[in-house]
Amino acid sequence: MSINNRGKIQGEIESILRAAGIHPGMWARAATGKRAAASEAGGFDWILTTEKPAVVWDWERWDFVEEILLADGMLVPANGQVVLLDCHNRNSVKDVLGHVRDFAEAKVGEFPARTGQVFFADDPDSQAARAKVEGNHITDGSVGYQILKSVWVEEGSEVGIGGRIFAGPVRVTYQWSLKEFSITPIGADVLAKVRLLCGA
Repeated sequence: MSINNRGKIQGEIESILRAAGIHPGMWARAATGKRAAASEAGGFDWILTTEKPAVVWDWERWDFVEEILLADGMLVPANGQVVLLDCHNRNSVKDVLGHVRDFAEAKVGEFPARTGQVFFADDPDSQAARAKVEGNHITDGSVGYQILKSVWVEEGSEVGIGGRIFAGPVRVTYQWSLKEFSITPIGADVLAKVRLLCGA
């Protein structure tokens, strides 16, 4: 592949990811579980992420990799909540649909997980999104996060973290800052477009 062609493809990849609200250094992965029914407090108990390996775009390797996002490595802001966004869009306050708080540890099958209570704002657009979630028309979500500590485990190698052994090839992220949670019409749609450009 020529340098010009490679640069063009990289530009297209960055453009697609930026349009989806995923900027260099920001990571996103689709939530792997289903949300629960509305709680008495008016929120939705949602599985935000699990430790099940997921394919993510790796800004450092400039490629798709499998990542294990350790549930006990999640850090939240001091105020105890993050914004709920529409498809990782963060260009306007109109993109904010509510917030997520009351984070807890859980288990989904064999995988440790993190849950949160998703609350929608009272404006008409947010309530329209809430109705789609309540009616099971929208079931997908995606965490937006910043990696603080991670290690790349090469194929054929193993790494021990917190008394657990991880075999490569995989990125193990063991400390990360939750920045936002997004509801999405199709959880991995953006990555599918990027994967097509990469020929993966």
